[in-house]
Amino acid sequence: MSVTIIRKKKKFSDQPNFSVKKMYRPSDVKETGLAFIGHEISDDGKVMNQFLHYDQLYTIRHGWNSKFFKGLLEGKIWGTRCPKCGDIWVPIRTHCWNLDCDLEITEWIEMPLTAKVHTWTIAGWSGRSSLKRLPIILVYAVIGDSKVAIANELHGIDPWDVEFQMPLKVVFKPKEERVGAVTDFHFEPAEGWTPSPMNPEKERIKKLVEPVYEWVKTMK
Repeated sequence: MSVTIIRKKKKFSDQPNFSVKKMYRPSDVKETGLAFIGHEISDDGKVMNQFLHYDQLYTIRHGWNSKFFKGLLEGKIWGTRCPKCGDIWVPIRTHCWNLDCDLEITEWIEMPLTAKVHTWTIAGWSGRSSLKRLPIILVYAVIGDSKVAIANELHGIDPWDVEFQMPLKVVFKPKEERVGAVTDFHFEPAEGWTPSPMNPEKERIKKLVEPVYEWVKTMK
């Protein structure tokens, strides 16, 4: 006699229902290149999907990480913290990376809108959409007490005046312009901070980027 055993797969969660949907692309635009064109949020507010257009339409499903991207829409930076060791991460980590914590599930924590420069680079070339904004300062900055750094643009300063460990503030776009992506904010020097005097290294950087400024002026 043969016996058939049917094992049911474990269901971890119900499929969320999405009724809150926002699209940014005008109806008459058929081709946008690389751009976020919309998002949707589940009825319980826990899950966010984003629509990215790049030759075709992609759906980015953020799942557990949705709170971070929803926070950007609200002008907030959310990090995660390990309840065992207290380590904090921005960008977020679902599980603690401390080997002693055995992949402990992290908890959410709202971060201050302050940071410090860990390192940086200066872009003298970019894709077509950003050419007129060159040179672009890209920093890796540590927000609050995060154990890791997050990359974003630094505005409001000459490229040669950027310094290691300089204090920064997080500045968000106006609410109506946010799309739930890291491009919703940038960094600026903290209030009251002033750069150190010009030195040979700053002179070297200035000499390298000045031709970029002149080239951008020639663009139509």
